[in-house]
Amino acid sequence: MLREEEDDMTQEMRQFVVFSIDNEIKKLIEKITALKVDNTTEYLDGVNAGLALAIKALHRDKNIS
Repeated sequence: MLREEEDDMTQEMRQFVVFSIDNEIKKLIEKITALKVDNTTEYLDGVNAGLALAIKALHRDKNIS
């Protein structure tokens, strides 16, 4: 019985950690999205492309290219 309680607590803590990390990732994505600028030059297009790549990485997108 003690073992089952430990397993339940471990799972609850793991869920809490995952939930906290997901919230932090959402905040980072919002901050990165706010950094995007109007496309007026090739340089700024590259900046926006880099920001989009960072957002994809935070979403754990496997098709990053």
